[in-house]
Amino acid sequence: MTFKSLFNQFKHILFLLKKKGIRYTYNYLHFALLFDTKNPFLIKLLYWLKPYPSYIEIEVTTRCNLECIICEHTYWKEKNRDISFAEFKNIVDQFPKLKWIGLTGIGESFLNKDFLKMLRYVKEKNIFVELYENFYLIDENIARELVEMEIDKILVSFDAATKETYEKIRVNSNFERVIKNVKNLLRLKKEKRAYFPEIAFHFIINKLNISEISQYIDLVHSITQGEKTTIQFTRMLHKFSEINNLFTEVPENIIQDTERKAKEIKNIEITWNTDVPRFKPSIDKCTKWTMPFIFVTGHVIPCCVGNEANRRDFQKETALGNVFEQNFKEIWYGEKYEILRKMLRQGKVPLACKNCSVYETKR
Repeated sequence: MTFKSLFNQFKHILFLLKKKGIRYTYNYLHFALLFDTKNPFLIKLLYWLKPYPSYIEIEVTTRCNLECIICEHTYWKEKNRDISFAEFKNIVDQFPKLKWIGLTGIGESFLNKDFLKMLRYVKEKNIFVELYENFYLIDENIARELVEMEIDKILVSFDAATKETYEKIRVNSNFERVIKNVKNLLRLKKEKRAYFPEIAFHFIINKLNISEISQYIDLVHSITQGEKTTIQFTRMLHKFSEINNLFTEVPENIIQDTERKAKEIKNIEITWNTDVPRFKPSIDKCTKWTMPFIFVTGHVIPCCVGNEANRRDFQKETALGNVFEQNFKEIWYGEKYEILRKMLRQGKVPLACKNCSVYETKR
Protein backbone atom coordinates (compact mmCIF):
# COMPACT_ATOMS: atom_id res chain seq x y z
CA MET A 1 0.00 0.00 0.00
CA THR A 2 1.42 3.39 -1.00
CA PHE A 3 1.79 6.42 1.26
CA LYS A 4 -0.75 8.22 -0.93
CA SER A 5 -3.39 5.52 -0.48
CA LEU A 6 -2.77 5.43 3.29
CA PHE A 7 -3.13 9.19 3.45
CA ASN A 8 -6.39 9.04 1.45
CA GLN A 9 -7.78 6.38 3.78
CA PHE A 10 -6.84 8.49 6.81
CA LYS A 11 -8.65 11.50 5.28
CA HIS A 12 -11.70 9.31 4.61
CA ILE A 13 -11.79 8.14 8.24
CA LEU A 14 -11.60 11.75 9.47
CA PHE A 15 -14.43 12.62 7.08
CA LEU A 16 -16.59 9.77 8.44
CA LEU A 17 -15.90 10.82 12.03
CA LYS A 18 -17.04 14.35 11.28
CA LYS A 19 -19.99 13.36 9.09
CA LYS A 20 -21.31 10.21 10.80
CA GLY A 21 -19.80 10.03 14.28
CA ILE A 22 -17.75 7.54 16.29
CA ARG A 23 -20.14 4.57 16.23
CA TYR A 24 -20.59 4.60 12.46
CA THR A 25 -16.84 5.04 11.85
CA TYR A 26 -16.11 2.15 14.22
CA ASN A 27 -18.55 -0.05 12.27
CA TYR A 28 -16.86 0.93 9.01
CA LEU A 29 -13.36 0.18 10.32
CA HIS A 30 -14.48 -3.10 11.90
CA PHE A 31 -15.71 -4.34 8.54
CA ALA A 32 -12.78 -2.98 6.54
CA LEU A 33 -10.16 -4.54 8.82
CA LEU A 34 -11.71 -7.88 9.78
CA PHE A 35 -13.90 -9.16 6.95
CA ASP A 36 -11.95 -11.00 4.28
CA THR A 37 -8.70 -10.38 6.16
CA LYS A 38 -5.57 -12.10 4.84
CA ASN A 39 -3.74 -11.77 8.15
CA PRO A 40 -2.97 -15.33 9.42
CA PHE A 41 -3.21 -14.29 13.08
CA LEU A 42 -6.61 -12.64 12.62
CA ILE A 43 -7.89 -15.65 10.66
CA LYS A 44 -6.88 -18.00 13.48
CA LEU A 45 -8.40 -15.62 16.02
CA LEU A 46 -11.73 -15.63 14.18
CA TYR A 47 -11.85 -19.43 14.19
CA TRP A 48 -10.95 -19.52 17.87
CA LEU A 49 -13.38 -16.83 19.03
CA LYS A 50 -16.13 -17.59 16.43
CA PRO A 51 -17.59 -14.12 17.14
CA TYR A 52 -21.32 -13.71 16.74
CA PRO A 53 -21.83 -12.21 13.24
CA SER A 54 -21.39 -8.47 12.80
CA TYR A 55 -22.12 -8.72 9.06
CA ILE A 56 -24.99 -10.52 7.34
CA GLU A 57 -26.74 -10.64 3.99
CA ILE A 58 -30.51 -10.99 3.66
CA GLU A 59 -32.36 -11.83 0.47
CA VAL A 60 -35.56 -9.79 0.64
CA THR A 61 -37.24 -11.18 -2.47
CA THR A 62 -36.82 -13.73 -5.23
CA ARG A 63 -38.98 -11.80 -7.66
CA CYS A 64 -37.21 -10.13 -10.56
CA ASN A 65 -38.29 -7.99 -13.50
CA LEU A 66 -35.33 -9.07 -15.64
CA GLU A 67 -34.33 -12.37 -17.22
CA CYS A 68 -30.56 -11.99 -17.36
CA ILE A 69 -29.01 -14.81 -19.35
CA ILE A 70 -26.09 -15.16 -16.89
CA CYS A 71 -28.31 -15.40 -13.77
CA GLU A 72 -29.55 -18.61 -12.19
CA HIS A 73 -32.94 -17.00 -11.48
CA THR A 74 -33.78 -17.09 -15.19
CA TYR A 75 -33.63 -20.90 -15.10
CA TRP A 76 -35.38 -21.52 -11.76
CA LYS A 77 -38.63 -23.31 -11.13
CA GLU A 78 -38.83 -22.05 -7.54
CA LYS A 79 -41.90 -20.07 -6.55
CA ASN A 80 -41.24 -16.35 -5.97
CA ARG A 81 -41.43 -15.04 -2.41
CA ASP A 82 -40.97 -11.77 -0.51
CA ILE A 83 -39.77 -11.41 3.06
CA SER A 84 -42.31 -9.42 5.06
CA PHE A 85 -41.22 -6.43 7.11
CA ALA A 86 -42.06 -8.33 10.31
CA GLU A 87 -39.84 -11.25 9.23
CA PHE A 88 -37.05 -8.87 8.26
CA LYS A 89 -37.22 -6.99 11.56
CA ASN A 90 -37.21 -10.25 13.50
CA ILE A 91 -34.01 -11.34 11.74
CA VAL A 92 -32.20 -8.00 12.11
CA ASP A 93 -33.15 -7.75 15.80
CA GLN A 94 -31.28 -11.01 16.45
CA PHE A 95 -28.02 -9.19 15.63
CA PRO A 96 -27.75 -6.43 18.28
CA LYS A 97 -24.16 -5.52 17.25
CA LEU A 98 -24.74 -5.61 13.50
CA LYS A 99 -22.31 -3.33 11.67
CA TRP A 100 -22.83 -4.14 7.97
CA ILE A 101 -25.70 -5.58 5.95
CA GLY A 102 -26.03 -6.58 2.31
CA LEU A 103 -29.57 -6.60 0.98
CA THR A 104 -29.10 -8.05 -2.49
CA GLY A 105 -30.15 -11.61 -3.21
CA ILE A 106 -31.28 -13.51 -6.27
CA GLY A 107 -34.04 -11.05 -7.05
CA GLU A 108 -34.78 -7.33 -7.46
CA SER A 109 -35.09 -5.89 -3.95
CA PHE A 110 -37.25 -2.90 -4.96
CA LEU A 111 -40.02 -5.27 -6.06
CA ASN A 112 -40.62 -5.92 -2.36
CA LYS A 113 -43.16 -3.24 -1.37
CA ASP A 114 -41.57 -2.95 2.09
CA PHE A 115 -37.99 -2.58 0.91
CA LEU A 116 -37.67 1.17 1.56
CA LYS A 117 -39.16 0.59 5.01
CA MET A 118 -36.52 -2.08 5.63
CA LEU A 119 -33.77 0.30 4.55
CA ARG A 120 -35.04 2.98 6.92
CA TYR A 121 -35.09 0.48 9.77
CA VAL A 122 -31.45 -0.56 9.42
CA LYS A 123 -30.26 3.00 8.77
CA GLU A 124 -31.85 4.09 12.07
CA LYS A 125 -29.41 1.66 13.70
CA ASN A 126 -26.29 3.18 12.07
CA ILE A 127 -25.70 -0.03 10.11
CA PHE A 128 -23.63 0.22 6.93
CA VAL A 129 -25.88 -0.78 4.01
CA GLU A 130 -24.55 -2.07 0.70
CA LEU A 131 -26.67 -2.85 -2.36
CA TYR A 132 -26.04 -4.26 -5.81
CA GLU A 133 -28.68 -2.73 -8.08
CA ASN A 134 -29.67 -2.99 -11.75
CA PHE A 135 -31.15 0.57 -11.50
CA TYR A 136 -34.12 -0.25 -13.72
CA LEU A 137 -36.63 0.67 -10.99
CA ILE A 138 -34.75 3.49 -9.25
CA ASP A 139 -36.74 6.46 -10.50
CA GLU A 140 -36.45 10.06 -9.26
CA ASN A 141 -38.59 9.48 -6.14
CA ILE A 142 -36.71 6.36 -5.02
CA ALA A 143 -33.36 8.02 -5.77
CA ARG A 144 -34.32 10.99 -3.60
CA GLU A 145 -35.19 8.66 -0.69
CA LEU A 146 -31.89 6.80 -1.04
CA VAL A 147 -29.99 10.09 -0.88
CA GLU A 148 -32.03 11.38 2.06
CA MET A 149 -31.58 8.10 3.98
CA GLU A 150 -27.83 8.23 3.25
CA ILE A 151 -27.68 4.63 2.06
CA ASP A 152 -23.99 3.90 2.25
CA LYS A 153 -22.99 2.18 -0.96
CA ILE A 154 -24.73 1.11 -4.15
CA LEU A 155 -22.96 -0.84 -6.86
CA VAL A 156 -24.60 -0.36 -10.24
CA SER A 157 -24.94 -3.80 -11.85
CA PHE A 158 -24.19 -2.83 -15.42
CA ASP A 159 -22.31 -5.30 -17.60
CA ALA A 160 -21.64 -3.79 -21.02
CA ALA A 161 -20.52 -0.68 -22.86
CA THR A 162 -23.03 -0.95 -25.71
CA LYS A 163 -26.80 -1.15 -25.86
CA GLU A 164 -26.73 -4.28 -28.01
CA THR A 165 -24.54 -6.28 -25.62
CA TYR A 166 -26.20 -4.95 -22.46
CA GLU A 167 -29.73 -5.81 -23.55
CA LYS A 168 -28.60 -9.20 -24.83
CA ILE A 169 -27.29 -10.02 -21.34
CA ARG A 170 -29.90 -8.23 -19.22
CA VAL A 171 -33.07 -9.25 -21.00
CA ASN A 172 -36.08 -6.94 -20.36
CA SER A 173 -33.86 -4.07 -19.22
CA ASN A 174 -33.18 -0.89 -21.17
CA PHE A 175 -29.71 0.59 -21.65
CA GLU A 176 -30.79 4.25 -21.88
CA ARG A 177 -33.25 4.01 -18.99
CA VAL A 178 -30.64 2.58 -16.61
CA ILE A 179 -28.04 5.22 -17.52
CA LYS A 180 -30.66 7.94 -17.05
CA ASN A 181 -31.58 6.58 -13.60
CA VAL A 182 -27.94 6.46 -12.51
CA LYS A 183 -27.36 10.02 -13.74
CA ASN A 184 -30.49 11.19 -11.90
CA LEU A 185 -29.19 9.84 -8.61
CA LEU A 186 -25.78 11.43 -9.17
CA ARG A 187 -27.49 14.73 -10.00
CA LEU A 188 -29.58 14.60 -6.81
CA LYS A 189 -26.43 13.96 -4.79
CA LYS A 190 -24.84 17.08 -6.28
CA GLU A 191 -27.94 19.20 -5.69
CA LYS A 192 -28.05 18.14 -2.04
CA ARG A 193 -24.26 18.23 -1.69
CA ALA A 194 -24.49 14.65 -0.43
CA TYR A 195 -21.64 12.17 -0.19
CA PHE A 196 -23.95 9.18 0.22
CA PRO A 197 -24.86 6.89 -1.42
CA GLU A 198 -21.35 6.14 -2.61
CA ILE A 199 -21.83 4.92 -6.19
CA ALA A 200 -19.64 2.24 -7.75
CA PHE A 201 -20.10 0.01 -10.77
CA HIS A 202 -20.19 -3.78 -11.05
CA PHE A 203 -19.33 -5.62 -14.26
CA ILE A 204 -19.70 -9.42 -14.50
CA ILE A 205 -17.32 -10.64 -17.18
CA ASN A 206 -18.53 -13.19 -19.71
CA LYS A 207 -17.78 -14.07 -23.32
CA LEU A 208 -20.28 -11.52 -24.65
CA ASN A 209 -18.83 -8.47 -22.90
CA ILE A 210 -15.14 -9.21 -22.27
CA SER A 211 -14.15 -7.26 -25.40
CA GLU A 212 -15.98 -4.13 -24.13
CA ILE A 213 -14.06 -3.63 -20.88
CA SER A 214 -11.91 -0.75 -22.12
CA GLN A 215 -14.92 0.95 -23.70
CA TYR A 216 -16.86 0.41 -20.46
CA ILE A 217 -14.31 2.40 -18.47
CA ASP A 218 -14.90 5.32 -20.86
CA LEU A 219 -18.66 4.95 -20.43
CA VAL A 220 -18.45 5.02 -16.63
CA HIS A 221 -16.18 8.08 -16.82
CA SER A 222 -18.84 9.75 -18.98
CA ILE A 223 -21.75 8.79 -16.69
CA THR A 224 -19.98 10.11 -13.58
CA GLN A 225 -18.70 13.20 -15.44
CA GLY A 226 -15.19 12.46 -14.26
CA GLU A 227 -16.08 12.19 -10.56
CA LYS A 228 -14.13 9.61 -8.57
CA THR A 229 -15.66 6.12 -8.63
CA THR A 230 -14.80 2.42 -8.49
CA ILE A 231 -15.46 -0.38 -10.96
CA GLN A 232 -15.57 -3.87 -9.53
CA PHE A 233 -14.93 -6.53 -12.15
CA THR A 234 -15.93 -10.08 -11.36
CA ARG A 235 -15.89 -13.34 -13.17
CA MET A 236 -19.18 -15.27 -13.28
CA LEU A 237 -19.18 -17.08 -9.93
CA HIS A 238 -20.05 -20.49 -11.37
CA LYS A 239 -20.80 -22.23 -14.62
CA PHE A 240 -23.79 -24.51 -15.04
CA SER A 241 -25.33 -26.21 -18.04
CA GLU A 242 -27.46 -23.28 -19.25
CA ILE A 243 -24.54 -20.79 -19.24
CA ASN A 244 -21.47 -22.92 -20.00
CA ASN A 245 -21.12 -21.22 -23.37
CA LEU A 246 -20.85 -17.80 -21.68
CA PHE A 247 -18.37 -18.64 -18.92
CA THR A 248 -14.81 -17.38 -19.22
CA GLU A 249 -11.82 -16.89 -16.97
CA VAL A 250 -10.16 -13.45 -16.97
CA PRO A 251 -6.76 -13.55 -18.73
CA GLU A 252 -3.89 -11.77 -17.01
CA ASN A 253 -3.26 -9.52 -20.03
CA ILE A 254 -6.85 -8.19 -19.78
CA ILE A 255 -6.38 -7.47 -16.08
CA GLN A 256 -3.19 -5.52 -16.82
CA ASP A 257 -4.72 -3.65 -19.78
CA THR A 258 -7.77 -2.73 -17.69
CA GLU A 259 -5.68 -1.31 -14.86
CA ARG A 260 -3.53 0.59 -17.33
CA LYS A 261 -6.61 2.09 -18.96
CA ALA A 262 -8.04 3.19 -15.59
CA LYS A 263 -4.78 4.95 -14.72
CA GLU A 264 -4.95 6.84 -18.01
CA ILE A 265 -8.54 7.94 -17.36
CA LYS A 266 -7.92 8.92 -13.70
CA ASN A 267 -10.52 9.06 -10.90
CA ILE A 268 -11.50 5.44 -11.63
CA GLU A 269 -10.28 2.75 -9.27
CA ILE A 270 -10.38 -0.85 -10.43
CA THR A 271 -11.03 -3.75 -8.06
CA TRP A 272 -11.16 -7.45 -8.90
CA ASN A 273 -13.55 -9.74 -7.09
CA THR A 274 -11.97 -12.54 -5.06
CA ASP A 275 -13.11 -15.17 -7.58
CA VAL A 276 -11.08 -13.65 -10.45
CA PRO A 277 -7.55 -15.02 -9.73
CA ARG A 278 -6.89 -18.43 -11.31
CA PHE A 279 -4.94 -19.64 -8.27
CA LYS A 280 -7.10 -19.76 -5.16
CA PRO A 281 -5.94 -19.67 -1.52
CA SER A 282 -6.47 -22.82 0.55
CA ILE A 283 -9.86 -23.07 2.18
CA ASP A 284 -8.41 -22.84 5.70
CA LYS A 285 -7.85 -19.13 4.89
CA CYS A 286 -11.62 -18.62 4.49
CA THR A 287 -13.26 -15.84 6.52
CA LYS A 288 -16.44 -15.59 4.47
CA TRP A 289 -18.26 -17.86 6.94
CA THR A 290 -18.35 -14.80 9.23
CA MET A 291 -20.99 -13.26 6.90
CA PRO A 292 -23.99 -15.63 6.77
CA PHE A 293 -26.39 -15.32 3.85
CA ILE A 294 -30.08 -15.74 4.69
CA PHE A 295 -32.45 -16.82 1.94
CA VAL A 296 -35.92 -15.32 1.56
CA THR A 297 -37.15 -18.72 2.82
CA GLY A 298 -35.12 -18.34 6.03
CA HIS A 299 -32.45 -20.89 5.12
CA VAL A 300 -29.00 -19.92 6.45
CA ILE A 301 -26.03 -20.70 4.19
CA PRO A 302 -22.36 -20.01 5.05
CA CYS A 303 -21.93 -17.07 2.65
CA CYS A 304 -23.02 -15.77 -0.76
CA VAL A 305 -20.34 -17.56 -2.81
CA GLY A 306 -22.51 -20.64 -3.38
CA ASN A 307 -25.13 -18.51 -5.13
CA GLU A 308 -25.43 -18.31 -8.92
CA ALA A 309 -24.59 -22.01 -9.37
CA ASN A 310 -28.23 -22.88 -10.10
CA ARG A 311 -28.17 -25.36 -7.23
CA ARG A 312 -30.78 -23.77 -5.00
CA ASP A 313 -32.21 -27.07 -3.76
CA PHE A 314 -28.71 -28.28 -2.84
CA GLN A 315 -28.08 -25.05 -0.92
CA LYS A 316 -31.27 -25.55 1.06
CA GLU A 317 -30.47 -29.20 1.75
CA THR A 318 -27.01 -28.27 3.10
CA ALA A 319 -28.21 -25.16 4.95
CA LEU A 320 -27.03 -24.68 8.52
CA GLY A 321 -30.53 -23.94 9.81
CA ASN A 322 -33.60 -21.81 9.19
CA VAL A 323 -34.28 -18.53 11.02
CA PHE A 324 -38.03 -19.00 10.61
CA GLU A 325 -37.80 -22.22 12.60
CA GLN A 326 -35.23 -21.37 15.29
CA ASN A 327 -33.28 -18.45 16.74
CA PHE A 328 -30.12 -17.58 14.81
CA LYS A 329 -28.00 -17.87 17.98
CA GLU A 330 -29.02 -21.53 18.24
CA ILE A 331 -27.98 -22.02 14.61
CA TRP A 332 -24.64 -20.19 15.01
CA TYR A 333 -23.55 -22.22 18.03
CA GLY A 334 -25.26 -25.39 16.83
CA GLU A 335 -23.67 -28.62 15.63
CA LYS A 336 -23.82 -27.90 11.88
CA TYR A 337 -21.99 -24.59 12.18
CA GLU A 338 -19.44 -26.08 14.59
CA ILE A 339 -18.65 -28.87 12.11
CA LEU A 340 -18.39 -26.38 9.23
CA ARG A 341 -15.95 -24.12 11.12
CA LYS A 342 -13.89 -27.10 12.29
CA MET A 343 -13.58 -28.49 8.77
CA LEU A 344 -12.61 -25.13 7.30
CA ARG A 345 -10.01 -24.60 10.03
CA GLN A 346 -8.51 -28.02 9.23
CA GLY A 347 -8.44 -27.27 5.50
CA LYS A 348 -11.24 -29.71 4.74
CA VAL A 349 -14.14 -28.84 2.46
CA PRO A 350 -17.65 -28.93 3.99
CA LEU A 351 -20.36 -30.24 1.68
CA ALA A 352 -22.00 -26.80 1.54
CA CYS A 353 -18.70 -25.33 0.28
CA LYS A 354 -17.73 -27.99 -2.28
CA ASN A 355 -18.35 -25.65 -5.24
CA CYS A 356 -16.62 -22.60 -3.74
CA SER A 357 -15.25 -20.29 -6.44
CA VAL A 358 -13.03 -18.26 -4.11
CA TYR A 359 -10.96 -20.88 -2.22
CA GLU A 360 -9.23 -24.08 -3.31
CA THR A 361 -11.51 -27.09 -2.80
CA LYS A 362 -9.72 -29.87 -4.69
CA ARG A 363 -7.64 -31.22 -1.83
